[in-house]
Amino acid sequence: MSWVIDGNNLLGCAGAARFSVETKRQLVRTLGAFARVNRTKVACYFDGPEPEQFGKTPGNVSVIFSNERSADDLIIKRVATGSGWNVVTADRPLAARIKRREVAIIDPGSFMNELESLPQVEERTAAEEWLAWFSDPKNRNVF
Repeated sequence: MSWVIDGNNLLGCAGAARFSVETKRQLVRTLGAFARVNRTKVACYFDGPEPEQFGKTPGNVSVIFSNERSADDLIIKRVATGSGWNVVTADRPLAARIKRREVAIIDPGSFMNELESLPQVEERTAAEEWLAWFSDPKNRNVF
């Protein structure tokens, strides 16, 4: 099952600075740890333009900025393709618009509790992440 995160909504529910670039980066790093631990894929949507030098695909996390469009519209478009999505949002109008699809609406508070319970991993550079990923035998192609 894949996860779709309403990023600004999740940050707002957590009482974090929704428009802070550093707060968004921290959320994406945490979502990366969540994706690794749960061996899943995560798509995180933010309203507005992409900040300068913001990583768009760190690990199993895709980061999408809506630019002039609404992140809600992009989330609806994403979950329209397939089933079994977990959508993290407290946005009632968004939840109502996707309710008929085969999705699970996850409360941001319970999702934040799950994120906070993740094992703490020390921060690594991109090169260290790359080295760790490729040194794991399960990530190598055998010909």
